[in-house]
Amino acid sequence: MTGRTGLDPDQPLRVVALGGGTGLAALLRALKREAGRSRDPWKLTGIVTVSDNGGSSGRLRDELGGIPPGDLRNCLAALTLEDSALSDLLNYRFRGEGSLAGHSLGNLMLWALADLTGDWVRAIRQLSGVLVTLGRLFPSTVVPVTLCAEDMDGRRYIGETAVGSCHPPLAQLWLEPRDAEALPEAVLALLRSDLVILSPGSLYTSTISNLLLEELQEALESSRSPVVYVANLMTEPGETAGLDLEKHVAAISAFGQTRISAIIANSASLGADMLARYRVEGGEPLLTEAERILGIPVYRFPLLDPEAPMARHHPGLLNRAIREVLSLL
Repeated sequence: MTGRTGLDPDQPLRVVALGGGTGLAALLRALKREAGRSRDPWKLTGIVTVSDNGGSSGRLRDELGGIPPGDLRNCLAALTLEDSALSDLLNYRFRGEGSLAGHSLGNLMLWALADLTGDWVRAIRQLSGVLVTLGRLFPSTVVPVTLCAEDMDGRRYIGETAVGSCHPPLAQLWLEPRDAEALPEAVLALLRSDLVILSPGSLYTSTISNLLLEELQEALESSRSPVVYVANLMTEPGETAGLDLEKHVAAISAFGQTRISAIIANSASLGADMLARYRVEGGEPLLTEAERILGIPVYRFPLLDPEAPMARHHPGLLNRAIREVLSLL
């Protein structure tokens, strides 16, 4: 930490959220009420990792080229106005066994718009206009990148899906091509930011993936904005099995070369039935009693959504926690 930032959550802050998958979408849902308020709204920007090579996104990437649209689509849906039927349409997934089976309609729409315009940023902007979203969204890069890793035993993992099943901790984590350029709009958003928030989500494949781009690392360092890390609720089988919160933070610092100003962690306990289901698959709650981790202050709040069938951050509780932490930085 470099001292108090003087950030007032009721002021029109420029807030950048980084991550991917369901974790970034959950964070954007928590933040969009600040971007949609009538007085002094936040200028919210999401920067989305694009190294996915599985599912519908991976198939489109393999068959048609370009970057995978899945995480972008998921985050666009999260930024739509509440109770929007268009959000459901964006997430609609084709059934059956034909060539469309498993594809998300939103993925196809994004890829089609990118093909028509020749520009992923323009495609996202056009779809955002149709959906009426609160905030902007950028891919971290428009270069098709592959996430690669090597564990402590020298085993290599090529592709996000493979990295997700790795044996942590990792010795190396990188993107191919190594010289992939970050999207200029993403770099500029970081340089102009008042606050940066690292989203929860898969540690190596979502949270850290964006931070492997050198230009984004440099923009974060140059901005001197406080960086708040929203920790996961659970560990994941494979990718973070056996890693406590300190090891999560150490990995972000080591691979992402990113200074963290504060950590927001969950303090609520899972119900017995839900905990048992997670433990069958190898997941454990990511809880801590520490007030500081690696010298970084930890702020604990009950963040668990009591109505969700799985362990999920409650948007309102997470929003409240972020606002409170801003006043403590």
